[in-house]
Amino acid sequence: MKEVRLTAEKRDGIGKGVARQSRLNGYIPGVVYGPETESFPITMKATELDAFLRHHGHSNVLIDLDIDGMPGERKVLIRELQRDPVRGTPRHVDMYQVSMKKRINLSIGIELVGMPEGVKLGGILQHIIRELDIACLPTDIPDNVQLDVSELQIGDSLHVSDITIDKVEILANPKRTVVTVVPPTVVKTEEPKAAEGAGEEGAAAEGETAEGAEGEGKKEE
Repeated sequence: MKEVRLTAEKRDGIGKGVARQSRLNGYIPGVVYGPETESFPITMKATELDAFLRHHGHSNVLIDLDIDGMPGERKVLIRELQRDPVRGTPRHVDMYQVSMKKRINLSIGIELVGMPEGVKLGGILQHIIRELDIACLPTDIPDNVQLDVSELQIGDSLHVSDITIDKVEILANPKRTVVTVVPPTVVKTEEPKAAEGAGEEGAAAEGETAEGAEGEGKKEE
């Protein structure tokens, strides 16, 4: 899995005013918490956090967090990232300090690999579950899970039970469908109906023809 290093400073004071001033000074306020530490506030350079997010995103990346003035490194995961609703820039970050000896629960993405045979024949691929709930040690967190769908025919499906990951417990319901190939949608078009007037006119014309034929026959007699 991905593992990178970030630096932070312990933040003095809490509250909206302190957080606003931190952002004005080019820092992003945050908090560190976890089962083996008391919660405490921090700040990070906005430029450093932006660069990290651009290159790695924030899901399931184990971070070596070096906090100025505090001994040792801390292994953390970003649990929540609040962004400005208009500009999209980070406003606050929650970091979860993990225990390297305890399993944690998290979600990883499901990446589909290959082109299903059923799709080549006109079927439609439906990716129903895009994330998988798992539990594992921090050192065993996978970046994602890859699922080969190349053999799927029309009507075939893959379920959670079809997924296996080394050193990882899958928490999702094994019966849930992850991906399926469904038949193509066929749109039936109705044949245009003849106008009722045209039908009546046709019937009338046939009647006139029949009467004319009978009349001619009588004259000949």
